[in-house]
Amino acid sequence: MSKGHFTPRKLVTIGNVVPELHYGPFSRGWWYYSDSQIQDSHIYAIPIRLGFQVALKLNQKHFIIRIVRNLENPNTPDFICEGEEIDSGVLSSSSAAINTIYECIFGNKNKTKYPGATMLGFHDPYIIQQMLNNKNYEGFASSFTYKYKQKQSVIWQKIERGIFSISIFQKGEMVKQF
Repeated sequence: MSKGHFTPRKLVTIGNVVPELHYGPFSRGWWYYSDSQIQDSHIYAIPIRLGFQVALKLNQKHFIIRIVRNLENPNTPDFICEGEEIDSGVLSSSSAAINTIYECIFGNKNKTKYPGATMLGFHDPYIIQQMLNNKNYEGFASSFTYKYKQKQSVIWQKIERGIFSISIFQKGEMVKQF
């Protein structure tokens, strides 16, 4: 991507950390891990905030990218990109949303592809810092996928107020809790 085609993004809306999404059993989809340098060499867990919006300019055209919740699968973040009065519809990746609109505007002959995380600002120290502000951790939670009773499942472990629990989900529904 040449520097002449891209104008740095502007944060429009920071969005919200939603406890049921960011700390619930499907939380792994609501965090992005960035090794971008803020003041040190740490890897940051950046919340993919619901309602987050950035505006940017690509090839002299204005775009807005938003993070939304898909009504069909509310456990995962989805993305919408708008530009030149066209919208991508709800897509499962920020790259797909941006590149779909870019192709509509500039034609499919143009092979330019933009990385969604970079376009959202997840490598920009200012945006990372804004996304990390006012983030409250509520205990500890961890999830991973594994088979339970021969079916692919999400195993969610959490410690909250000194109580440990394990919940097993299949197709978005809790099937067992310990």
